[in-house]
Amino acid sequence: MRQIPTLILIILSLVSNVFSAFAVDPCDMDTKLSGGTVFTESDNYPLDNGFNCELWCKGKNGKVTVYDDADCAFKAEWNESGDFIARVGYFWGKEDENTPSYKDLDGDIHAEYSYTKTGSSYDYSLIGIYGWSKDPLVEFYICDDSYNRMTDPWNTTKIGSAVIDGATYNIYKGTMINMPSVLGENMNFTQVFSVRQGGTRQCGHISVTEHFKAWEKLNVKTGPLYDCKIAIETGGSKGTIDYHYATMWIGDENGPIIPEERAPFKDTILIPGVVETEDYDKGGSKVAYYDTDRINEGEVYRNDGVDIVEIPDGYAVGYTKTGEWLEYTVNVKLDDVYDVEASMANGNSSPKVDLIFDGKDTCSLTGKSVRNDWDTYYLAAGKVTLTEGTHTMRLVFNNNYTNIDFVKFTSESSSNKLNGVVSEIETLFDGKTIKIVSSDDVKLVKMIDMTGLPVVVGTGNVLNVENVATGVYVVVAATSNGEYYKKVSIVK
Repeated sequence: MRQIPTLILIILSLVSNVFSAFAVDPCDMDTKLSGGTVFTESDNYPLDNGFNCELWCKGKNGKVTVYDDADCAFKAEWNESGDFIARVGYFWGKEDENTPSYKDLDGDIHAEYSYTKTGSSYDYSLIGIYGWSKDPLVEFYICDDSYNRMTDPWNTTKIGSAVIDGATYNIYKGTMINMPSVLGENMNFTQVFSVRQGGTRQCGHISVTEHFKAWEKLNVKTGPLYDCKIAIETGGSKGTIDYHYATMWIGDENGPIIPEERAPFKDTILIPGVVETEDYDKGGSKVAYYDTDRINEGEVYRNDGVDIVEIPDGYAVGYTKTGEWLEYTVNVKLDDVYDVEASMANGNSSPKVDLIFDGKDTCSLTGKSVRNDWDTYYLAAGKVTLTEGTHTMRLVFNNNYTNIDFVKFTSESSSNKLNGVVSEIETLFDGKTIKIVSSDDVKLVKMIDMTGLPVVVGTGNVLNVENVATGVYVVVAATSNGEYYKKVSIVK
């Protein structure tokens, strides 16, 4: 999903245009475009498709035409205009709420382009990607082409190189003192350049995020982004550049990440009952969950950014960091005070999580830690008052490296006792049946799934599970002293 507020509403309208990029080579895109909106005054201009156009012209006689319904495609023209910049792409601006770093995006920044050019430029010219980060203040360029081939950008020092998109880029760094910037006049900031070697090109694919990573390895760090655009900058003279094909997206090389519709992962989770933490809602990053990276470190169960690990009884969420969160759609059956138990492990420090319902009702849980042991899970207890109906539960991690298996809710007005790790019952599984052993008389035994629906009812204290599919279930044993619950895993 694009994590850019100004673009969310137009993602779907862009998909048809963007996906055409993956069926053909950009260098085969030779469409001739016409019409569009003409800009002649230096400023930033929001476009109807969610992108942004900037024109900056030190003198007169410079303009940019943004083509209609063509993503980032534009034509720039200059005639003794002094320093001239035309660019189209992503714009986050100065406001704090719209300032992701490249690491905060749910995908990598990519660009594709094809253009023709005429004319010339005095002194310098840069064709490719141009943008700014705000904190630290960094002006960055990815240079694929030039009117007068750049070898060493002005006021810079070569600090290294990187192979990206099949080519070597030399990387240069410089410092500007008391110079104009997107944040104001008389600013000090860093400049960083990636300059393509082995010949220029007028069409191709740019893996923009890979350049951010390469700069960071050379100690040039970028922060919250101001913008990132397909661009031309020249030092004057007279010329034109016609981007008849240009697009950008955030995702992977195959296209943008499209958000899922927010919905329960399986069925709505019932309370009282058990919340399996790996069954957080569908919807994607910053909608149904927040994770500091985009990789499932455990590489099991689900294919998104949440880190899920395999454990003997099924799955747990692990590799967590402070501030990460998961959300669940839950259905509370009655108004009541609920006993809460969370099964957690942390071999570094005491595991700490908050459960927040609809942004207000909170239950804080702190568990037991055994040094360097992430395999033994202990129950942490708390209480929360909930009202009947459907609610959103957010699970927030308050320290690093907490693993959490499940969260259990027991109604205080009920006689039920819900025990998971330490139980009043024991289960003996022989591959076909589960025998329940208890110090109390077992009057009835049944198995339910994680949504509370019955799966099989036993005879006496024995459950026949021969026809039960592989999965995680709860065994319910009714005794003279109440009902006891125990989670079991069926593997066939």
